[in-house]
Amino acid sequence: MAVSNQTAAKTAQNTMQWRGKKFEETFKPANRPVPQDDVEAEKAGGKKKGRGRRVLIIILALIVLVAAGAAALVFTGTADVILETFGIPNFLPGAEVRSLQYQLQQRAYELDNREQLLNAREDMLDQREAELLERSEQLDVRERNLRKQQEEWEESVEAAKKMTITDILASYSEDKLKSMQQVGAIYSKMDPEAAASIASELYDAQQIAVICYSMQPQAAAKLLENLDPKLAADVTEILAG
Repeated sequence: MAVSNQTAAKTAQNTMQWRGKKFEETFKPANRPVPQDDVEAEKAGGKKKGRGRRVLIIILALIVLVAAGAAALVFTGTADVILETFGIPNFLPGAEVRSLQYQLQQRAYELDNREQLLNAREDMLDQREAELLERSEQLDVRERNLRKQQEEWEESVEAAKKMTITDILASYSEDKLKSMQQVGAIYSKMDPEAAASIASELYDAQQIAVICYSMQPQAAAKLLENLDPKLAADVTEILAG
């Protein structure tokens, strides 16, 4: 009986201590000092939680980046090209549609390049045609100028044929007339055949006519006899006019 009372008393004492401790924990002031061990344990736990959050965020970011890259490869058709290049069966959703779109894009790209090449070639041909047209016009101008010069020369030749010895002498300067007279004097002393050969090389019909006009008739006749018949006829016609 005495043991039972002691046990009951001890139990009641423990109950009171527990209730007092709970009351103290419940109503203790906020600024009550916290044991240093509890503070350090709390800090260590916070650091571990912070590192865990950062690792989790990094893992989630990597997953998002990988998923975005994979989605980009799929939507752009690059994944299909990679699989096709390495001969890997393509079971991705919409692979046939993307493959057809890729083929159409490649075809459009080839057609665009072909069109650019054709346009460049057309521009080059147009430029070449313009250059040839300009050159043709230049040749036409040169041809007209040459034809005009030829016509003027022919007209001058015809006019020269109609000139008499008097007209020719009147067109010569005094110095030139004296020079031709000196040539006539030299030819009069030369062999007629040699004189005729030299005169044919150096002078035309009008000049030979002036030379013959300055010579004695007998010397002039011998010179004419050794000239080419056509040239001699022209000189004679000038002297007779």
